[in-house]
Amino acid sequence: MANDTDIFAEAERRQRRLFEQLEAAPISEVVAVVGPNGPGAGRSRGEDLWAMSFTVEAWRVDRGEIQKRPLTICRKVTDEDLKTLQDLILPYEVIRVKARLVVDSAFGTPQALLETFVGCESSDTELNAFAEELQKPVTLDDPLLGTFTLDRRVDWFTGDVVWAGESISLNLSGAADAQDALRTAHALWQNQNEWNRRVRNFAVQELLPLKNDTWLDEDEAELTPDEFEDRMTLESITVNADGSFDFWHNDGDLFWGHSIQISGSLSEGPTHADIPG
Repeated sequence: MANDTDIFAEAERRQRRLFEQLEAAPISEVVAVVGPNGPGAGRSRGEDLWAMSFTVEAWRVDRGEIQKRPLTICRKVTDEDLKTLQDLILPYEVIRVKARLVVDSAFGTPQALLETFVGCESSDTELNAFAEELQKPVTLDDPLLGTFTLDRRVDWFTGDVVWAGESISLNLSGAADAQDALRTAHALWQNQNEWNRRVRNFAVQELLPLKNDTWLDEDEAELTPDEFEDRMTLESITVNADGSFDFWHNDGDLFWGHSIQISGSLSEGPTHADIPG
């Protein structure tokens, strides 16, 4: 608990330091290519304003050189302002803003505080060409598992594969580490029947008691292990470069629409069961 408190306290200190840096920085005019996600926002309990932020993938200050590294732009906004900015700042648009920019920020990455959204920018040929390039499909071919396409919104490659006779999605987490993630996938596929059995057995072991104890519908009888397993449907597998994995199942209304997530690693097997969502 003490370590958690220290971590949160340090995060708060860094956040305060960042805003001190941003508020002290001069206002610059920035032209930038919006990333694949556009603006997102969060709001703490009791707060009236949203903490909005978005990432740009390439940018320049005034007429300076293009910086091809992420820049996070943030601002505190009302409900109305958030909706307006989300309608204006779209993925892969080239935009012009006025912002307080700190390259060497307390977060260790370029950060900016949005002052004014000026508008979309069509005259910067280099940045518009970069925006077009970002939207071209990037694929990865694997002799065993087929073709994967980069999903820039989550920075992973995804493709359709067959697992235990059923079509599912396979996600290679971390585009830069896709080849290492593929090695995790290959290890799973080489012993597919064994891993399928281990994952499903673990789900039954960990979640059937929860279902029967607290998630039964009115007049619903307790489920047997076979009945529980029959209602699970695997939808996707996410694999990571470090040998870890997540199996995501449709719950067949076992937990009223929550997903069934089984996590683990090649070295330890299934280690964690959850029903997120």
